[in-house]
Amino acid sequence: MTKKIVIPKAARKKLKKLPSRIQDKFWFSLKKVIENPSYPSLRHGKIEGTEHWEFSLTMNYRVTYKLEVDKLIILNVGKHEDVF
Repeated sequence: MTKKIVIPKAARKKLKKLPSRIQDKFWFSLKKVIENPSYPSLRHGKIEGTEHWEFSLTMNYRVTYKLEVDKLIILNVGKHEDVF
């Protein structure tokens, strides 16, 4: 199980600029990724050709992250076209 969540400054700034309902959905979805990555609405999966992972907040908003031994590091959060 992941021990530490890391949200770098750049990702925190992007998160703070999102609508409050999307910010709330981020925290809900992050909790679900940790508890049950197979939770259906997350559409969680590995990004092909990389060591990064992704999950959905809504149909328009996504989060990318990477896993290290004891950390989950948020890489990007935002609209789908801006995250990829």
